[in-house]
Amino acid sequence: MKRKLKQEYNTLESIKDFLATKTSLECFIALDEWIFDEIRVSRKCVVVKKSGIAGAKVVFEEANIVDIQPIAPSRFINTLTMRGLLAMIIQFIISGAQNKVAEEVENHLLEIQII
Repeated sequence: MKRKLKQEYNTLESIKDFLATKTSLECFIALDEWIFDEIRVSRKCVVVKKSGIAGAKVVFEEANIVDIQPIAPSRFINTLTMRGLLAMIIQFIISGAQNKVAEEVENHLLEIQII
């Protein structure tokens, strides 16, 4: 879910602050642990966390263009969902809650999107 945001929302801090005023969910900036590309491992993202299994991250793809992705904010749950049949079952069970959080974040970011 990619969105092009207004110029004043070109930092993770400004996006986090905006989302914190729109939702009661926990919002914070963290290293992006949900990527597997060694080149971008130091990249940061805004995490919106509902629970250990339901959350979303907001990352910059380009200047003012963000991508919203559903994630499991818990390191333990995230590790469980990486490989194998058990991982696929766990991901299937928790993906609905993750998608709801990502949709909520996307709906809030529509307010600051460039059309």
